[in-house]
Amino acid sequence: MKLFILTTFAVVFPLFSDAPQDSKTTPPALNSSIIVASWNLENFFDTFDDPYRRDQITKPAFIAEARKKRIADGILALNADVLCLQEIENRFSLELFVEEYLPNSGYEVVLIEGNDTRGIDVALLSRFPLGAVTSYRHLKFEDAQGNPQHFQRDLLRVRVEGALQADIFVVHLKSQHGGARSDGIREAEAAAIATVMETEMKKNPQWRAILAGDFNEIPEEKTMQLLYGIGLTDPMKGTKDYTYNKEPYLSRIDYALVTPALSGLVQSAKIRSQLAKVDLSCTSDHYPLVLELSSMGNH
Repeated sequence: MKLFILTTFAVVFPLFSDAPQDSKTTPPALNSSIIVASWNLENFFDTFDDPYRRDQITKPAFIAEARKKRIADGILALNADVLCLQEIENRFSLELFVEEYLPNSGYEVVLIEGNDTRGIDVALLSRFPLGAVTSYRHLKFEDAQGNPQHFQRDLLRVRVEGALQADIFVVHLKSQHGGARSDGIREAEAAAIATVMETEMKKNPQWRAILAGDFNEIPEEKTMQLLYGIGLTDPMKGTKDYTYNKEPYLSRIDYALVTPALSGLVQSAKIRSQLAKVDLSCTSDHYPLVLELSSMGNH
């Protein structure tokens, strides 16, 4: 697919936090290795009507206290240093969730409102210090038929400092609903991501980055081949495990792809269908995936 960039405008946000610091709260110790995870939390909505989004068409799964507790237990069991999230309605509900259910986790929240008309966004939680945050929600490109396109949600880029020293991209590509038209949009989104990341890799072959999230596509299809084609590595390649866990569509559609400079640091890569004391099949329609990496100091 040939990509035609019409507008290359991205929004960069300096990251800061004005949240009050509790001197009595001690964040958990970081892992000896680095854990990067990704999880689609399936309609993580609040109970309030957003007049600017079609959130009213979605049943707010966030309202159930039992489900919030299961999600919190799952996140704590993952013990990720960096956690990429999809299907989050807004930053405020996520920050409140972290404050109430993960008060000692040490997580800082990153979420920028994207393009989805229903209101679902991508987000990132990190225990590591953060640098610049970039939203590509305004990036314009064309599909294979020459139709103007943009990311249906967003491509969120977060610079993670500390032991990781890498750019984390969080993505949620166009869903399968809509047949061939949706396939074309999803492929165009993948081509746009490939252009962004390939440009960085050509400038700096040692560039460290991870592209993680819900790609809504199986490994064999063109969407994924466009990303593999620029040299991104799939550490879970060949696994028989699936991430989408609802019958009859059991399939692997979530990924954490790494640049060549990071591929040698991957110690393990797993899809987690079981976590201690957490019924993940009743928590979300996606299972989380986990990368374990060596830190720069251990490499």
